Amino acid sequence: MPKKSWLEDATVKQWFRNLSERTKKNYREQFPKWLDFVNESPSKIIENRRQHEKSNKPEVKRFYEDKLIAFKNSLQGKDMKIPTVRSYLRTVMSFFSQNHYPLRFARKELKVEPSAKDKVVREWIPEREEIRILYRSAENSRDRALLLLLYQSGFSEIDVASMKIEDFSFYDSNGKWQLAEEDVYHARLREKTNELQQTCISRETIAEIRLMLQNRGYPKEGCLFVSFRGEQLGVRGINEAIKSIVTKAFNGRVKEWQTKHLRDAYMNALQQAKIPTELKDAMVGHKREGAKASYGITQQTIKQLYAEAFPYLTVNGFASQDRKIEELQAKMNEDKQALTDLITEQQKQIKQLEDTIAIKIHEGIIAVLKKFGFKVETETDTNEDKQQKT
Repeated sequence: MPKKSWLEDATVKQWFRNLSERTKKNYREQFPKWLDFVNESPSKIIENRRQHEKSNKPEVKRFYEDKLIAFKNSLQGKDMKIPTVRSYLRTVMSFFSQNHYPLRFARKELKVEPSAKDKVVREWIPEREEIRILYRSAENSRDRALLLLLYQSGFSEIDVASMKIEDFSFYDSNGKWQLAEEDVYHARLREKTNELQQTCISRETIAEIRLMLQNRGYPKEGCLFVSFRGEQLGVRGINEAIKSIVTKAFNGRVKEWQTKHLRDAYMNALQQAKIPTELKDAMVGHKREGAKASYGITQQTIKQLYAEAFPYLTVNGFASQDRKIEELQAKMNEDKQALTDLITEQQKQIKQLEDTIAIKIHEGIIAVLKKFGFKVETETDTNEDKQQKT
């Protein structure tokens, strides 16, 4: 079946009817691999499944269950990571379920075995000092704001990519910047799970966001983070921006890096601050368990907890403005030294040029005087006369 025509299949339209655009995008990328494996059209697969369910023979009734197990084994043979294999399996199972013929498996029947690569764990969850190094290696306010927002607020890349300027109270009614350097409460439903995440945007992040928006002319709406072409900075763009910082700061560890580890580092900071589990779940957007899950948590509570955790998250000190003044002073001193060195070098070049011009003028005058018959005694002539007399 041609790669594009399967999207027009009636069973696929039925499948995609109630799915989000993001989910459909993932399924469009993964489902063709299953179609190639079974070598059948989507409609043919569902028709076969309908007929198989009428059979009393287990091997016929479970034909596609066995096929999916074989598909899983083929993916494992390609040394794919466990989450990737599971993602392909979910795609296929979703197709059958949305067409009202779900696949059924016994417990652990679809268990994915770790590949040789998966057996060697090389996770790198950065410590705060390493985050500081990353922060200092970022080349612009946008990348610094990205890094701090992911690390100090615990949002995932997809949540950050979806943020709009109008989601925040950056400006007053007159369009002027109104946020002081303080932690700002922010709550949003996570894109992946629709669970509410209640956290704060740190004072350090706010300071960098302000510099970023200032460089863009203080826009009042649109995507919070954009590419250098002015387009929305998606998940891939965010990952590339953070990876470029890691490459500059820790080039030898790039293969260990995953942007999601910034969220892990945020959760570790909450743990270090001894935030209670129930409240920590709210601050990272996990589903809260038990009877207390039905009770809301106030902004004031989240802000108070965040203040307790912030000493374990701060990257450039509590007083961001003081830090910026220190950075500006250091930059001025560096520029001053560079200018001094340039002036000294230029003065040397000017002196050399003056000496060269003076010699040329002197030689020119002597040549003219000799031409008109004047006897001119030069240092060279004097030395030659002295040698002749000797």
